[in-house]
Amino acid sequence: MGLDIIRRLADALGAEVACSRPVVDKQWLPKSRQVGTSGKSVRPKLYVAVGISGIIPAHGGHQGPRAPIFAVADVGIVGDLFDIVPVLEEKIRAMKR
Repeated sequence: MGLDIIRRLADALGAEVACSRPVVDKQWLPKSRQVGTSGKSVRPKLYVAVGISGIIPAHGGHQGPRAPIFAVADVGIVGDLFDIVPVLEEKIRAMKR
């Protein structure tokens, strides 16, 4: 599971970790952290979606950069979270020094 990697990225950003229903169902995070159509509505300045699950995001994820999420995203990266997220964290922390 990549939750520790996600937590480190959130810490670097000064952000909170939220999740989708499958993460709550697996008891990786509490229901109070759930956002989306079956959770809380949020309006963050920055929203980083990693490892999206569910029928529409999962199906769309197979479409690479044409996935539906990219229609509303300002920036999109397609790759393995274990490769991408640590690099993002490192770059963000370096910018803060």
